[in-house]
Amino acid sequence: MSALEIALMVAALLIGATGTFSPCGLSAIETIGPTGHTGGRRITAAACATFLPGAIAGGVITFGSLALVGGLIHGAGGRSAYAVAAGIALLAAVLEVRGTRIVPQIRRQLPEHWRRVMPMPLAAALYGVLLGLGFTTFVLSFGVWALAGVSLAVGDPSIGLLVGIAFGVGRAIPIVVLAPLAGSATGIRATELMCERDGVYLGLRRGDAAALLTAAVALVVAPGSAGAAGDTVQHSTDPAATADALLFQRLGGPAVISRGGPEIGLPGRHPTIGGRFVATVIGDKVQLLDRNTLAPVAQVDAPGADAIAVSDAWLAYRAPLGGGDGIYIRYIGNPAAPAAPLLRASEGGASQLSPPAVDGSTLLYAIATPRGSRVVQWVMGTHKHRALVRSPRLLLFNPAIDGKSFAYVRSDARRSRLMVRGRRGHGSGRILFTLKRSGGELFSDALTDSVAFFTILEPSASNADATIVRVSRRRPQRLQERAPRGGGNHRY
Repeated sequence: MSALEIALMVAALLIGATGTFSPCGLSAIETIGPTGHTGGRRITAAACATFLPGAIAGGVITFGSLALVGGLIHGAGGRSAYAVAAGIALLAAVLEVRGTRIVPQIRRQLPEHWRRVMPMPLAAALYGVLLGLGFTTFVLSFGVWALAGVSLAVGDPSIGLLVGIAFGVGRAIPIVVLAPLAGSATGIRATELMCERDGVYLGLRRGDAAALLTAAVALVVAPGSAGAAGDTVQHSTDPAATADALLFQRLGGPAVISRGGPEIGLPGRHPTIGGRFVATVIGDKVQLLDRNTLAPVAQVDAPGADAIAVSDAWLAYRAPLGGGDGIYIRYIGNPAAPAAPLLRASEGGASQLSPPAVDGSTLLYAIATPRGSRVVQWVMGTHKHRALVRSPRLLLFNPAIDGKSFAYVRSDARRSRLMVRGRRGHGSGRILFTLKRSGGELFSDALTDSVAFFTILEPSASNADATIVRVSRRRPQRLQERAPRGGGNHRY
């Protein structure tokens, strides 16, 4: 679990607990407690047991749905999305520190008659759902509005799910703990403390502010971290990255995912990440894993695959074809029953295809031939395709894609450069990194909103090595176009 996810879950937990001070929270304590019905402590225990999952379900419905909507509108993550989310969290933190009156306020109580017409455990579960939803009763913290805004802005359903679970648990725990004490001396003292001392409630709101401030910092840092512990990863190749995760292949070792904490080994080789999936190659199959939990989801046939890319609905892979290479795509909207593979490109002889890159329904790959090289874009599910950049002499290879931007490696006999450009732009783009031939060769790369990763191959007759390097996208250099001095297309 990443630092961002932990920060948001802690904030959601505290903000949910603050809601206990609302009239609805106090009413739930009294209703579920032994004095709210005739069933005694046995029914209270059963009601508490159903109230907790109900509250979690309500939180997941609200914040998971908002994150899903955000993802559909603008995609998951991205530097601008995280910046907006950080601004929302920071504004809410300032308002909480000042103890500002909550507006807009929702003045609605729980349906009291449910406890008379339903079994108490069922009524408690439904009360939990309403409180977990967050906006169906009184709102006691700007943090509730902030969590909603953050979930929508980030647009990552896995983060929305975690926020919803934590918020539901925060809503439920104080009620589940205090309800069995209702009517006892301890319960009365706890209720008096909550109702009569404003400092307790204000203290909780300032705790919410501290948690929101921490979350805002994590949201600012997350897009630039991409899970890497430093600027280089030694003895590794083939990076794949998102705003909060970096995947790569250890030379002579396992596939790895890093989310800023300890590295986690993955089954198979050639790891990639996209949409809701992490994917690796195991034999002649692609193993799809849940992006958040890494639990197996499905296996998709991909005979001979040696490079893969994935999104929510599409899988692309490169595999040998005759005496050359082929790029295949498969629709995996239902990963348990994927569509048949489609051959999208093929090259043989002295020509070569790069590994594919995928973002949503957009596929990128490069073609290198003796007559020149080019980076090609396809809109999967259609026949729309075009060359984004081409050269008759230089080697243009290894494209990576992130939203409206793409990166690629541009090489001649003297040096190789990592370039970045908008997909709707023109020209060669701008330079992110330059490496002279004496220092090695630039190879596979990955792109996020704020950083790029690339592999430096270090050929050696005795001890070849590879290093993954991270570079910021903030200050790309202008390319001074000039005729290449020697060299041309060549195979890696």
